[in-house]
Amino acid sequence: MVIFRKKSETDDSKRVVQLTIVQGNNDTDDNPGKVFNIHPGNNLIGRDSFCEVVLNSGTVSRRHANLKVSYDKKKFTVIDLGSANGIIIKPSTVLKKAKMLIKSGDEIQVGEILLKLLAIDQDEAHQTEAIDVKDLLKQLKDKDQN
Repeated sequence: MVIFRKKSETDDSKRVVQLTIVQGNNDTDDNPGKVFNIHPGNNLIGRDSFCEVVLNSGTVSRRHANLKVSYDKKKFTVIDLGSANGIIIKPSTVLKKAKMLIKSGDEIQVGEILLKLLAIDQDEAHQTEAIDVKDLLKQLKDKDQN
């Protein structure tokens, strides 16, 4: 007997939300490709070490923005917290002391740093299923003959 793992339906608890630096500043250690894991609730973006997303660029305010994520990780709201430079939602929406719904795949610019929001469904949950090897071999043989 062989044990196989069968993929189960993806649920929201297995959804991972990330902000990735697309364009950054290597001099301030805001390197392109750097990934921040985002959690449900408030996620502060800024230079302050208490922020969930810490960016070191001088063009980023101490507490520049807030990325609010719904509990089911399907709804995302970006809020400018009164930053000097505002937030640009690509391609051309500028937020200053305002908020806006965004979606997975959207790019937001905070100072000189361009970030991409991604919500990724994980397929790691599996269901165990026992399969008899003889039956499996018979199915493969029958399939090859057809």
